[in-house]
Order: sequence, then structure tokens, then C-alpha cells
Amino acid sequence: MVSRRSFLAAAGAVTGAAALSPLSPVSPLTSAAAAVGVSLPVKLANNSGYDTVYAYISGTDSSGWPVFVSANGALNRLPNPSSAVTPIADYSIALGASGSAAKTVTLTDYIISGRIYFSVGKKLQFFVNPGTVPGVVQPALTSADPNWSTNWTFCEFTFNSANLYANISYVDMVALPIAMSSTGSGGTQTVSPLPAGALASIASGLQTQHASDGAPWDRLVVTDSSGGVLRVMAPAHSPVDFGGYWNDYLNRVWSHYATTPLTINGQGSIGSYTGTVSGNAIVFSGLNTNGVPFTKPSAVDIFGCASGPLYNSGGDARGAIAARLAAAINRSSLLVSGGNNNPDGVTPAQYYTDPITNHYARLVHKYASIGYAFPYDDVGPTGAAPVDGHIQDGAPTSWSITLGAGGTGGGSGGGSGAVSAYSTIQAESFSAQSGTTTEGCSDTGGGSDVGYIGNGDWLKFSSVDFGSASPKQFIARLASGAAAGVSGAVQVRLDSTTGTKIAEINFASSGGWQTWQTVPANIIASATGVHDVYLVFSSGSGADFTNINWFTFTS
Repeated sequence: MVSRRSFLAAAGAVTGAAALSPLSPVSPLTSAAAAVGVSLPVKLANNSGYDTVYAYISGTDSSGWPVFVSANGALNRLPNPSSAVTPIADYSIALGASGSAAKTVTLTDYIISGRIYFSVGKKLQFFVNPGTVPGVVQPALTSADPNWSTNWTFCEFTFNSANLYANISYVDMVALPIAMSSTGSGGTQTVSPLPAGALASIASGLQTQHASDGAPWDRLVVTDSSGGVLRVMAPAHSPVDFGGYWNDYLNRVWSHYATTPLTINGQGSIGSYTGTVSGNAIVFSGLNTNGVPFTKPSAVDIFGCASGPLYNSGGDARGAIAARLAAAINRSSLLVSGGNNNPDGVTPAQYYTDPITNHYARLVHKYASIGYAFPYDDVGPTGAAPVDGHIQDGAPTSWSITLGAGGTGGGSGGGSGAVSAYSTIQAESFSAQSGTTTEGCSDTGGGSDVGYIGNGDWLKFSSVDFGSASPKQFIARLASGAAAGVSGAVQVRLDSTTGTKIAEINFASSGGWQTWQTVPANIIASATGVHDVYLVFSSGSGADFTNINWFTFTS
């Protein structure tokens, strides 16, 4: 599992979107030649609903020198300025109107610690500071930043001789949704965007949480002059200190583990360590804490996972235990059943159940199907699937990034607005529905599912691209706690609730509303090109009969 923190460390960067700090230099170099034979078409698509959108491709070259890529693919090494905070030349890449064809920029050299930014309505401002290697000042999550009122978002990537690794993360913020897809030696890989309406739902949830407990969750919501939500910041970037928010929870944890052993599995080759509270610290037998005891962390320590007792100083055992302790505190999973054996003894359904918890992370996972919400969100039970949104390919042949909730861009037949039928389509990413409810999901990967589904309910998924050849199977991830004798059908129809039926699954109780099964069904009518897909639910009973987490098609 690769967290956003370890991804950036591996890529050689130490900066985040939250701080006005430069891209980290690796080594100075006076000139750099393009890598021989490098050619990666990058398709930048606008499916945001906005018609004025700009993209930026930034990072460092293989020597560690900061670069921006022009619309023609040229790699521009930044000059070293003579004075501090010098504006960078305009390297914006103007995209077409929403729904128009993708803009292709071909990378002809490697880029390390890269970011692709999108901005809506106006261009972003970047600056550079002088140094042995100049440092780029990126957009920051502070009201003093000149980009504060601009609607912007980003994804991260490294493209080197080993692979393309690209990542969508909510560690810093939730903003405009981004979708990605790639082709290459790893086949076709996709990352689904934040579902339509999720940003507003997360913002509303934080405002409700503030009204409930008085903590400054509402201050994480950034709005424009008309009250529209621009972004929601992670609590590590809160403009208001959370102060003693965690004190009651930590007091209960420290009291409990004064007499009960706590075991934390460092995983991999690290192994497990067991300890109890001694004095004011949790002392793990046999663990070298490098002089930094596991005392009660502050709110800054917990949300940022980068200071105090939760600081991960490297790839040693203490760092591994610190990361898992940080994750357990953010999720408030130390006092639940099995919490004395973290992370293996706790399931995702038990995360965020204490009133004192990281409610930003709780809401991100409620409304987003994938994506880390804090730096060590990759920590989970041994063998669990990662919950991040990344693609990785050792020999990529194309990479598409789409701004907006409508697809991965650049797909065959569907244009930039279509989502591939052969990607994993999260049920909660519907564009319209009737009769259903989105709820928290304890299936692998967490996130949300669509539940309370009964006769006559339906879900609509706009612009699903089947390509030029019809699929052979429809596959859905379903769960049911329906009573004996209650069952129903999941019908797949094209373009309307009464359109051509191309597949059907008949489903009864799986043993629980969160007991998930992957169920296939053969395609019974051809589907090619782009269609709106409707999941129509039919049952002879008036009772709910199924939940659905995701679905896909196979060729």
C-alpha cells in the first residue's frame, strides 16, 4: 500500500498544496537532455460544465530541476531568478468548452514529483524563488494566497523510466472532481471521479458537525462570493486551531490501555509490538522510539501525521507503528471491539463511530468511492485492498485526465464525456435516481453504496461507453439482508427505465445488508456505442431486497 505521503517521498517532493513552499530539489544541473524514445500522449479533457478551463503540467525533470510543460509538449526548465517570489511565465494549457474533444499534450521527457492542475474561470499564479536550484511556489490553502478565490484542483504523478504512477488524493482538500485512465502493459486502468454532488454533501456534513459539537469543521469549507463551495480543506489546513478537540478521546484511550495491552502490527517485515501506558506514554516492548515517546498527540499532530509523537521518521519500526497509531486515532478505532489489535482487529465499518473522530475523513469516505483522506489512510487490515485512487503502469501508452464527474476522457466512441463500461462504476456515482438512499459501506475499500432498494426503484448512469463491440457479461457487487422469500431482479436497460434490457440478475438474501457478493450475468442483447445505463429494480414484494456497491461489464 502506498500512501500519498510515501508517494511524494519516493518522488522526491516535500511540498503539498497547503503550503507556499518550493518543489524539493534533488540535485542541481546546468542542462538536461530529453530521455531517448520517451513519448506519452496525455489527454486533458474538460467535462466540468465550465467552458473556461486551464490546465498546467508541472514537476521536476530527472535531475530535479523544476519544469512546466507547454501545450506543444515542450519541457520548460525554469530560469533561476535574481530576486525572491518572481512570477513564472504563463504555461497554461487552454482546454475546450465542457464536453469538447480532449487536448493532447505529448510528454517527451520524464517528469518527477509532478502535478496536473486545473483552474476554472481564470488562470493560476505560480512563482519561483532563487536558489542553487530554484523553488516553485505553488497554490496554497491559505487566504493570503493569490489563488485563494480561484476554483482549482490537482492530481499528482511521477513518470520515469520505471513507470507512470498517478494519484488522486483528498489528503489536502476535496475540490473539483478528476477522473483518470491509462493504457499500457497494465491494460486499461481507471480512477473514478468524486461523484456529482459529493463536494456539496461533504461541505454540508461538516457544517452540520460544527453545529453538533462546536468544533471548527465549518471553517474547512471555502466558498465563492455567491456562496458556492470552491473546496473543502482537510483539518490539517484549518485556519482555526482545533485546540483540545481530541482530549476526551485520548484520555479514554490512555486510561483503557493503562491496564489493557495494545498490539499494533507494523506489517510487512516490521512485525507486531505490544505495549501499555506507562506514565504519560504508550510504551511498546522492544521498540526503539528514537527518543520520541508515544505521548498524547495534539490535534495538529493527529490531523497532520507529521509532528510530535505521530511523526514517521522513516522506514524503521517506530515509523511503521507511528503511522498505524495515527490512523487508528484519526479513525477513532482504538476503543471499538478488536481495537486492541490494530489495524487487523478492526473492520472499516467500525471506523469513525466515536463522536470524537476525524469527521472530514468520515465524510470523504462516505461520499467518495476512493481516495485517501489523511496521510496514513492506506493503513488497513493485512491483505485489504488499498483505498487510494491511483494508476500505475510500467510501460504506459496513453494517459487521460478529465476534469468533471462524467468520465475518464478520451475513450473510444464516447468522447471526453463518456465513462468506460469496462471500468468499475461506483453505484453512488449515479446521475439520477428514484427511491434509493446512499449509505456508508463496509465492503472492501469502504466508501458508500446505494441501499434501501425495492420494487420500482432505479439508478441512471449517463454516457456509458461500450465501444465498438458488445460486452459479454454484466457484473455487480450486491448485498442483501432481506427476509426469507423476498427477492428481486436487477435489470440493466439502455437509455430509459423501459429501454432495451441487456442483462438481469435475480438476487435474494446474502446473509446481511453488508455481506457482499460479486454476481455475474450474461448479456442478452447487444450494446455498443454510448448509452445512458439504467439499473431498474423489480420485485414481487414491497420490501427492500438489495444494496449495490458497484458494477462493470466484461468483454
